[in-house]
Formats: sequence, structure tokens, C-alpha cells
Amino acid sequence: MFYTSTDRMFTQVSEGREGTRVPLHNVDENGERPHQPEEASSSGSDANNDGTWGERDIGGPVNFRNAMIEYEDLRRELTQLSKTRSAKTDKSHPNRQSGLRRTITGASRASRRSRTTNTATEPESDLEAQVEEKPEEEEEFELGDFLKDGHFEKRKEGESAKKVGVVYKNLTVQGVGATTTFVKTLPSAIIGTFGPDLYKLLARIIPILPKPGSQGERRDLVHDFSGVVRDGEMLLVLGRPGSGCSTFLKAITNKRGGFAGVTGDVSYGGIPAEEQMKNYRGEVNYNEEDDQHFPTLTVEQTLNFSLLNKTKKHKKGDIPIIIGALLKIFGITHTRHTLVGDAFVRGVSGGERKRVSIAETLATKSTVVAWDNSTRGLDASTALDYANSLRVMTDISNRTTLVTLYQAGEGIYELMNKVLVIDEGRMVYQGPANEAKAYFQNLGYYCPDRQTTADFLTACTDPTERRIRNDFDGPVPKGPVELEKAFRESDAYKKVIQDINSYENMLKETDHADAREFKQSVQETKSKTVSKRSPYTVSFIQQVLACTKREFWLTFGDKTTLYTKFFIIISNALIVGSLFYGQSTDTEGAFSRGGTLFFSILFLGWLQLSELMRAVSGRVVIARHNDYAFYRPSAVVISRVLQDFPLVLVMVIPFAIIMYFITGLDVDASKFWIYFLFIYITTLCITSLYRMFAALSPTIDDAVRFSGTALNLLIIYTGYVIAKPQLISKYIWFGWIYYINPIAYSFEAVLSSEFSNKVLDCAPSEIVPRGPGYDNPLYQGCAFTGAQTGSLGVPGSTYLNTAFQYSRGHLWRNFGVVIAFTVLYILITAVASELFDFTAGGGGALEFKRSKAAKKKVNASGAARDVEKGAEREPSSGSSSQTLDGEREEEALQEISGSESIFTWENVEYTVPYLGGERKLLNNVSGYAKPGVMVALVGASGAGKTTLLNTLSQRQKTGVVSGEMLVDGRPLGTEFQRGTGFCEQMDLHDGTATIREALEFSAILRQDRNIPKAEKIAYVDKIIDLLELQDMQDALVRCLGVEQRKRVTIGVELAAKPNLLLFLDEPTSGLDSQSAYSIVRFLKKLAHAGQAIICTIHQPSSVLIQQFDMILALNPGGNTFYFGPVGENGSSVIKYFADRGVKCPPNKNVAEFILETAAKGGKREDGKKLNWNQEWLNSEEAKNVSNEIKRIASERSKVEPPAQDTQHEFASPVMLQTTELTKRLFVQYWRDPAYLYGKLFVSVIIGIFNGFTFWKLGYTISDMQDRMFTSFLIILIPPTIVNAVVPKFYQNRALWEARELPSRIYGWVAFCTANIVAEIPIAILGATIYWALWYWPTGLPTDSSTSGYVYLMTVLFFLFQASWGQWICAFAPSFTVISNVLPFFFVVFSLFNGVVRPYTQLSVFWRYWMYYVNPSTYWIGGVLSATLNNTPIRCAPQEAAYFNPPPGSTCSSYAQAFVTAVGQGYLTNPDATTDCGYCQYNSGVDFMRTLNIEPRDKWRYFGIFLAFCISNWALVYFFIYTVRIRGWSFGFGYVFGVLGGLVNKVKDLFKGRGKGKREQTEA
Repeated sequence: MFYTSTDRMFTQVSEGREGTRVPLHNVDENGERPHQPEEASSSGSDANNDGTWGERDIGGPVNFRNAMIEYEDLRRELTQLSKTRSAKTDKSHPNRQSGLRRTITGASRASRRSRTTNTATEPESDLEAQVEEKPEEEEEFELGDFLKDGHFEKRKEGESAKKVGVVYKNLTVQGVGATTTFVKTLPSAIIGTFGPDLYKLLARIIPILPKPGSQGERRDLVHDFSGVVRDGEMLLVLGRPGSGCSTFLKAITNKRGGFAGVTGDVSYGGIPAEEQMKNYRGEVNYNEEDDQHFPTLTVEQTLNFSLLNKTKKHKKGDIPIIIGALLKIFGITHTRHTLVGDAFVRGVSGGERKRVSIAETLATKSTVVAWDNSTRGLDASTALDYANSLRVMTDISNRTTLVTLYQAGEGIYELMNKVLVIDEGRMVYQGPANEAKAYFQNLGYYCPDRQTTADFLTACTDPTERRIRNDFDGPVPKGPVELEKAFRESDAYKKVIQDINSYENMLKETDHADAREFKQSVQETKSKTVSKRSPYTVSFIQQVLACTKREFWLTFGDKTTLYTKFFIIISNALIVGSLFYGQSTDTEGAFSRGGTLFFSILFLGWLQLSELMRAVSGRVVIARHNDYAFYRPSAVVISRVLQDFPLVLVMVIPFAIIMYFITGLDVDASKFWIYFLFIYITTLCITSLYRMFAALSPTIDDAVRFSGTALNLLIIYTGYVIAKPQLISKYIWFGWIYYINPIAYSFEAVLSSEFSNKVLDCAPSEIVPRGPGYDNPLYQGCAFTGAQTGSLGVPGSTYLNTAFQYSRGHLWRNFGVVIAFTVLYILITAVASELFDFTAGGGGALEFKRSKAAKKKVNASGAARDVEKGAEREPSSGSSSQTLDGEREEEALQEISGSESIFTWENVEYTVPYLGGERKLLNNVSGYAKPGVMVALVGASGAGKTTLLNTLSQRQKTGVVSGEMLVDGRPLGTEFQRGTGFCEQMDLHDGTATIREALEFSAILRQDRNIPKAEKIAYVDKIIDLLELQDMQDALVRCLGVEQRKRVTIGVELAAKPNLLLFLDEPTSGLDSQSAYSIVRFLKKLAHAGQAIICTIHQPSSVLIQQFDMILALNPGGNTFYFGPVGENGSSVIKYFADRGVKCPPNKNVAEFILETAAKGGKREDGKKLNWNQEWLNSEEAKNVSNEIKRIASERSKVEPPAQDTQHEFASPVMLQTTELTKRLFVQYWRDPAYLYGKLFVSVIIGIFNGFTFWKLGYTISDMQDRMFTSFLIILIPPTIVNAVVPKFYQNRALWEARELPSRIYGWVAFCTANIVAEIPIAILGATIYWALWYWPTGLPTDSSTSGYVYLMTVLFFLFQASWGQWICAFAPSFTVISNVLPFFFVVFSLFNGVVRPYTQLSVFWRYWMYYVNPSTYWIGGVLSATLNNTPIRCAPQEAAYFNPPPGSTCSSYAQAFVTAVGQGYLTNPDATTDCGYCQYNSGVDFMRTLNIEPRDKWRYFGIFLAFCISNWALVYFFIYTVRIRGWSFGFGYVFGVLGGLVNKVKDLFKGRGKGKREQTEA
């Protein structure tokens, strides 16, 4: 049954090491599982492969006996290995040396397999005897001698030496905080900045401050629990969602962070909880509901990493064998090299991922494990399989296991030793699992036939589900308090107390031998360098090395991102290098050289912003590993730095080489290596800075906001935009930031290195005076900073000293400073990672919008909340008083507009392109849906249930659909999709809408356009009543529990009045049995009211399947193998299969029976194998279906269709769609304040720093440069804003494409218009704030025409950047593409506008097109032409060019002719006879000329920039229509396809070579 090459007979090894019987709780005397007799009988090809994890027939289900065999094999193998090791030093036994090789070769494994197979036919006692008959010398080797770290535990006398039971006495857990709150909107977020939010942050950092909200009213989440779970026992914890199951498990496993208080005693084999937390944290684990792993690691890497952190150094050689054993035990050998994956990264299936979690937890060697709802989303057979794995684990290792499960089948229940039932935090039963059912029956509760025990026990705590026995006299305890009281007074409770006492007495009598043994075992597993008190197994250095290894695995596991990064680096180096190509070596090129160097040290650091996502997203896994005591969080921080060393080096090499040589920097070896070194350490430094912000930020939004702002400030205060002397002396507001800016020190180092030992010739255009008659250098000067009188050459060092106060002598000091900053950032990150844990969960409160009804609701609930999913705390069926009165329900149901029409489909086929060929997903499926009939679509995973649903509802976008789909015998019209409702499995909604708003939105836009709005709203009221959501109608959808979200999904479709059909895709997945039943019962009511329903359902219970009228069962490949009625207790289905020789056992779940039968195939009486697909096609029933479809078509086609004027694709006109959607978007932005807040935050911060850094600018040349740069700095805003707009637009587009467009709620015009309009107010507000904070402090012209013009341009700029993000997002196929495209846009937008490199110096290739198509050219041109137009220029003394006139001449008589000829500038001292000063600019107009800007073009620039804004909006419409509606790819698909093909060919070439080489070496 395992994934091995031989078929194994079932054999049983139930003896332990020393002959002591390992308790096999789920196996009776015959070795059979009592609850599944048929499973043990198969062998060979007929093996029953039900319950595999992932695809069927890959790796068998977990089987206890197989696991024990594997376990024994592993033990033998390790014993052999250990003998080999001990023999290495023993020269007298040379033959034993080959043992190691033998053990590890495949031959040996094959021999082990054949050994097991051969012995399988012998009597069981012989096999057991074989285990006993070991050579004497083998007896010396305990498992613990070679696996002392305890992965399969050090064993003693057939049991684990590391076993402790859990005792809890009077355990009470308290919570604090409101169960309901008002939604946080933009104003509360802004006010919060200056008060509550700041205090929250401080309370996290300063432990003395009381935590906000901790003073509220407390409430018991778990009330006075007592009990014991011994080692080798499994406890099942049952209760409705929100009853306290997760809280109990967390309290038992010492995860107490999120609670207000925990009282009572919890001890582990006599070790108190405090000591356990301090010294043995990794020994008691809580495995949460979700499987949290790094998705880009393979299964093997995940397990390898876990074992590295739990294995002593000299035992590392055993790790591969243990991984192999774990993979075999859990039947996932085939996934060894597959990525683990997650919702976004394709990897192993959900079931296999669950097994990886189990294996990882097994690798922690923990002794007590609690599993929280670990079977969520798995079908019944997979869940049973999982429970079997836990049973195996508990038995082999003497674990103590606690489990809470939803929808636990009978098979799972029978594996348990004990059960605990919780109702609203109170213990209403605890005791042996096999006595629980009788206990509740004796209280007076009735258990219906075919209801599982677990469902029955949970139902007893549910007011709407519990049933009382008819034959029972006397009061029945109801509600948590009465049930608890009844239990406390029962014999069952006395047994619990006796159990606790007997266990504690045993501990005392043995003098806590288990605990001492446990402590000794734990100590033996640790490395020598780890202290006794440390909970960790390996030293900090080993932890760092393991984490570094994992960091490399993560990086190379996500190759797409890696390749993308290198593509961006190399292409940007080429683009920017070509921008600075051909810089002159004279004074004219000096400023642009500064630009080259500035961009060089900054670009890679800027690109590293992507590290933020990695740093924040990995937190959950790191926190769990810290709980497991794998490693300290600071080890991850250090390991990331160690990984950066080679990785950043590889990034810097191509970048530095391309940039250095294309841009024509000084070709000198020492200068190149200094340039290279500083780019390298600056990139490391900025990366560390980002990680520091990530470690201090609660969410990714905060991290991006802080990091983006910090980077912008570092850019402003580097000394490039404003030179150092001005920053320090003149702009004292924020000039001090220069000294704490690592980039500033790097910039000084590379600039001083580049200009050292260099004399700059004066550029011809800067020689003063020049022209005819001025040819004697003695009487000329150079208009360049640092030039000496009478000299046309400027030493680089003088230029640097005069302009920047930089010195080459500071080079190595600066190197030290940058390294010091890097170390400081790393230290802060390491400390923060140890101190702060931002992953702390706890259920969220219900969020309400502010309304009168909601206020009452919020005020009424001042109580605390359980950690379970917050909103589920108040299930709609929460109390008996909440049910809807009969009359109103009837009235609401009558409103549901069922129609008489019947939908039929015949011979439907669906084919998709697949790996160059085609693949058929549906094959000749026929059926019908009548009003008042519920059809269940069932089938194994991958059978095509959802595919059929999508095809019938006309939602397929690719592939070819054939066959006939008719309504009343007529082809489907354009209104078909509007006449049907489709409930997605994923419950896709706008999370910020309230329940009422979501339903009203659907009703207003999807009901017929002729119905008045008031009538639509009245209908919504009735639907809300029907769904029993009156109390919660003002609650936001995002905070609801799973069941309420399902109800809302159904409600949204009902509100549309689907007159024809309601499709539902797995409405019960992820729900507990009560919620699932409640949803299906509601659907049944709808069917009674005349609604036709087709619904896929995943492994329904017997009770659920009874609610359906018909079943359509599919086999993989989309083949029908049954379509017909269910019948009373499934009688019709059972009869169909019984007629073909397959009987259904009594009390068997009909749905499971169908699926198992289909999967197995089965045999006829004559021995021929049954093909169920063929059986159906040849059956009488199939002919009846075909005849019924024909009858329906002929009869219904005679009925006159309802008269229609015109058919509309959308029910409501475009104008109504647009206004409703715009309203919804405004509300969404208002209630999701992080988005708008982030935009305003950027405006405020950049505005303040820009405005007050350039405080009251003067009229010197450097002030002119500052006036230019203060306007230019607005380009720091787009990267932050666009990166916020893109995900928001992407999220809205995804919802529209997935649900709202297929449901024909609103079209593309409404979507584009609403998204554009919603961005306009915040853009205007952001622009106004930025303009006010920036413009006035800088001292730019205050006249109304200039300031008004700049304000208009600023507003346009903010509108431009929002629409820019939107059209990129409208066009791009995926998020990855967007993040790759954005850096190109930002670099081009910022650099190709004539500021960093003046227009005259641009290379010809860029000058004549890129300069003119760049929108920022026109924005900067417009603003400068307005602000510099009437500005006079007065040179500062050091800015003028000085020269001496010939003897006897004055400055004026010598040089005035030159000034007149040039037409710009003036002489500062016309009457002097020496040191004539020439200022090269007279006014702002002269200065603008160098930038290719003319003042008269002011309004032309405005017009062109406005055109860019309008074109952005037009592009949003264009791309949404062409790409999303029409499906155009603009040839990119073809291009990418060709490129992909080339890459694959290259890979195959290398693979082929590698294969050839391997074959040669093997030969």
C-alpha cells in the first residue's frame, strides 16, 4: 500500500523492542480495523486506494500494520548502520565495513522488501518470533544509541523513554475585548496617528505600559476544566465553532499569549507549565488549522530543515534515512522533490500538504501535540487517513495527542480513546469515547440513524439541531450551564476525577520517573554547546547555518523572481548607462558624473524593496518554528545577511561592469574597485535598513510606507540634490539627517574617488570671456565651481572641496561608517525579531457600520471573545429565540420567483488544449433541472464537478463546449446568465460592504430594470429575514465566519431573483456538520418554494444527502455513471448498484458508497470487471433520462415564451451600474483606510520635508538649482502611490472578472468609470496637501497666477499617477509582470526629462524620442517656466567666473562685448581692473535655456500633460475592453511562447549533456 515497487501483503508487527506489546488502539484481536472490514482484504492490483492524499492511486492510504512494518524495517536499517559505525574502529571485523554500503544501496532495500513479502504468508506468530530472534550482539543496540535525538525516540522496554501525560485541573481561560466594534474609517485612522495608534506601538515596545484594551470586562472562554490525557492516548475535542475548542488546545499547549488570564494547573508528567515553557518549549506543540510552510521549498527540504535543527552535529548522517522513513510512513514518497506550495504557488495537494505538517511535527520530536481542525477542506476518506497517521504516531512514539475536528466521520471517532465535548466554554462531557453516545442518550437526547457519533455529540450542544427521545420522561438538561451541571453530578465526572488521581498517584509512586527520564532524554538530544536550560537542541551557530541553507533553497526555489531581478538589473544598467553615455571629461560633464555615481549606489538598494515582502510574509512560519524550538528568530536575521553576501555580489558584478564602462568613468583599476566595493556595501546596508523596518512593522503596509519614506529622505539628504555645505549651514531644519544617512557617506566616497588625481579642462562653453578677440588664456577664466583665476584647468579635488566639502582622505572612514550603519541595522532587526511577535492571532470582532441598530448591537455586547474565528461566535442559529416565525418565512419564500421553465442539457462535452494536444474534461453528460428539485453533483476530486457547473452556467472562457443546452426546448438567450444564480465556492465579495449593502447592490443591478427601486429593497428585507441575518445586516462581510459568508453568497444570488436556476459550488466545504446541515436545509426550503437547484457537494454525510432529490455522479474524465433519484434513505441509488451485483452495507453513507464503488470498479458475478461509465450508458435508466429530456423539450416548447420587448445582457442601464458601483467604491475606500491613509501620508511627509528643506530659497545659482530640484522631487511620490494603486485596482478587477461580470451585474464601462472616478477626490486632496506644505515654505513666487498654475499642475500630477497605475494593471496579465514592468517606467520617468542629464548632453538615440514621450518632461517644464520666469539671479561670490583683464583695461571695457554677444549673464564688478567676476545667468530665463525650457510654452506644457492624463484614462478603458473582454494579447502571448520554447530547448540541451556525462561515468 505504500509507494514501493512491490505489492505488500498486510503483515502485522505489533511487538515492541523488548517484546512488550505496543498498544494498537484501532486494531482488534484479528488485526482488522473494526470500522472498515473491507479494507484489509485487498492485495495486489485490486488494492483499495481510497483515501490517498492528492491524486488517486499515487501512494496508498496510511495503514497501521504497514506503518509498523516500515518502522521495524527502519529500526533494522538503523541498527545495521549503527553496527557499521561502531565497527569502523574495530579492525578485526573488516567484513562489517561493507554493511554501510549495503544498507544504503537499493539492493538491500529490495531484499528487505522481499523479506517482508515472503514472511507475509507465514503465520503471524512466526513473524513475531522472527522479530524476537535477533543475534545477541544486535540486542546491545537500542534505537536510542543511534537516534538519541529522539526522532523516533530513545526507547526503553518497548516504549518511548520520553513520554509524559497531561494533567489539567480547574483550568480557566479568560479573554478581554469587545465582540463587536464599529468599522475603522479614514477619519479614525488619521486621528489614531496622533493618539491611539501611537500608544499601541509604544505599548508594544515598552512592556511597562498597560496594553490598550486590557482593562475591559473579562469573560471566561474556557470555564473550570479538569482531566488527564495519558501518554499513548488520543483525546477528541468536540464543540461548535466558537465554543472554545481552539482556546482549550492553546491553553493546554502553553500558547497563552493572546489571553487576558489563565488560571488553574497544567502539568506534563509532573513538570509544571512554567518550567515547560522555559526549558522544554519544543516538547509541547500546537499545530494550527492552516498549513503554514514556505511554499517554494520542496517537501524534502522542509523536512530536512526541521531535522537539521533537531539533530546533533555528529548524528546528521542519519537525516536522509529518517526523511525517507517519514515519507514512506505517510505515503508521500512521490512528492519528495515537489514544492510544498500554497494558494498562489503550485505544489502538492492539500491533503499531501497536511501530511507534510504531520511529518514536520513528528520531526520536532515533541511529546504532547494538539491538532486544531486539521481536516478542514479534506474529503472523508482523506480525513480518516489523516487520523490513522495520528494514531500511528501516537502509538509508535507514546505521544499524547489532542485533536479537534469538524465533520469527524465514524471511522475517525473509533480511533479515539477519549472525547471532550465543549459548549460555550463549558465542559459538558469528558470520558471514554465509546461511552459518550450512551451518556447523552441517557440524558434524554435522540441520535437519528446514520448520524455519526461526533455529529450527535456536537448536535446536543446546538439548540436548533438537538432532538429529544420520544420515550424519555423527565427534564432534559439544555444549554451549557445545565449540561455542565448534569455532567458534574454524573458518574462520568467521578471517573474523570478518579483518572486524574490514579495518574497523579502513579507519578508519586514512581517518584516522577517518567519526568526524570523525559528530562534526561531531552538533555541527551542536545548539542554539547547548548545549555541545560535552553529549549533549543542545536547551538546558535548551527541554527544560523541551517537557516542560511534554507534561505538559499528559498531563493533558488523561486527562480522566476530571481531571473526577473537579474533581467531588471541588467536592462536598467544598459538603459541608464546609455543615458550617461558619452559624458565629456571636461567641466561640462562633472555634474552628470555625479548623477551617474548617485544612481549607481542607489539603484540596487532601491530594487531590494522586494525583500520587505519576504521578511513580512515568512513571519508566521518563523513564529511557529520558534514555538517548536527549532531556532531563535534572530538566527533567521543573521542567515539572511549571510545569504546576501554572495547574492548581492552576483547582482553587483553585471551592474557595476555595465554602468562603469558604458558611462565612461575613469578607467583606473583602483577607482573601479572602490566603485564596486561601495555599491556592494551600500546595497547590503539599504537591504538591512528595509529588514529593520519590516521587523518593527506590524503589517506589510506599514513596512512599505516606512521604508519608502525612509528611502526618499535618504535620497534628498545624500548631498547630490542639495550639496553638503548648503544642507548643513543653510537648511538647518533637516540638514542633520545628512549625518545619519549611510548613502551620503557612500556618495562622498565614490565621488571623491572618481575626481581624485584628475584635472578637469574647462569646457569651451564655460570659458569666460570667449569668442573672437579672446584667445589669451592668461586673461580668461572658467565659469565652474573651484576654478582658479587665470587657469582653464580645475583640479578635481579643488572642485569637490569647494562645491561639496568632500575629501578623498575620508574614503576609508566612510567605508567604516557604512559598515557601522549596516551592523547597527542588523542588530536592531535581530533584537526586534526576538522581542516583537506581530503574528499574535485571536478572533477578530464583528465590525459594524455606524447605524442606530448597529450602535445598539455594539453597546449590548461588551463581553470578551473566544479565539476561534471571531464572527462565528454568534452563529445565526445561536439560540432558540432567533428563529424566524413561520408566517414571515412562508411569505418570504413565496416571493422567490421560481418559474415553470425547465433547463435540460444533452451530450455536453468540454475539451481544453493540453500539452500541445487536447484533453476532454466532460464526456457526453446529459440531465435536467426542474423547478422544486435539488440535484447533487458528486464525484471524486478531479472528476469534473466544478467544470460541469461552469459549463452549464455558461462561464467557461477557454476550450470547446459542444452538446445541447436548452430552456423549455429553446436555445439559451442573452439573458440566461442573468436568470441564473451562481454561488462560488470561494465566497467572493467586496469585504468592506455590509450584508445589507451586498444584497441591495445585487438586487438593484440584477433585477429587471422595470421594477421600482423601493420594491427591490423590500425584497432584500425578505431575503435577509429568510437567511436569518436580521441582527447582522449591518456587519461587514470581511469579518463574518464561514457559515455566514456562505449565507451571504446565497443571499446575493437570491436577491437577483434568479427565475430559472441556482447553481452552487461546494456550499458546505470548510463548515462544521451543523452549519453544513443548516445551509443544505435552507436550500431545501428554496426548492420547496419552486427554485431549481444544482449543487456540487464534497463527501456529504448521510443526513445531508437525504435532503437532495436527485444525484448526478461523475467519474474522472467527466463521465456520468449515475443520474437519478436518491430515494428514501438512498434506496433508488442502492437498488441501481445492487442490480449490478454491488450491495451497499447497512448504515453505510450512500454518497461514500457511490464514490467508493466507482473508484474500485467492482466485479460481476461471472468475474468480469465492471466499467460503471459503460454500465450507465447501456442502462435502462440512461434511456429514461434521454426520453425525459425529449419529452420536456417537446412539451415545454409548446408553451408561449414570456413576451419580451428587447433582451438586455445587463438588467440595469449603464448609468445606474456606474452610479451604484461608484458609490460602493467610495464606501470601500472609506472603510479600508490604510489605502487612502497611505496616500495622504506620502503627501504630508514628502511635502513637509521638501518644503522645509528648501526653506525660503534665495537668488543665487545654487538656489536656482534648488528651485529646480524642489519641483523635481515630486517624482519621489509615484513609486509609493502607484504601488498602492496597483493592488487595489487588481483586487477590484479580480472580483469583477471572477464573479460580477459572469453574473452580468455590471459591464466594463461601469467598471472603468467607477474606478477612475473613485480615485479623483483623493488625488485632489493629496495634491492640495502636498502643494500647500511644499509650495509656500520654499519661497517660490506667491502671485496668484504662478501659484495657481503650479497648483493645477500638481493636481494633474496626482491624477496622472493614479491613472498610470490603473492602465498598467488593466493590461498586465499577472502581478509578477506588473512588478517587473514598474521599475522601467519609474527609471525612465525620473531620469529622461532633462534634469539629471541636460537635454543638450542626452545621447542622440534618446534625445529625439524618449525625451519627448516622457510625461515628466512636460510637468517639470511647465512648473519651471512658471516659477523661474521673473526670477532675478545674483551670483554668490564663489559662483562667479573670475578672470583678469589685460593691463590698463577695466572689466567692462574688456569683457562687455562678450556679455552682449552671449546675451546672458552680467559682470559683477564692471569697473574693477583685476578679478573680474562674470555671473553666467542674469535671470531665471537664462537658467531655463540650459534645460531646453521656454517661458512662453507654459500653457503648451499644461495642455500636453493634461493630454497624458486623459490618455491614461483612455488606456484604462481600452485595455479593459481589449484584453479583458475581447481577450486580445497584442502578440505578447506569441512572443512569450517563442521565448519560453527557446529557454526549454536550452534546458533540454544541458539536461541531455548532463545525462550523457552521467552515463559515461557510470559506464
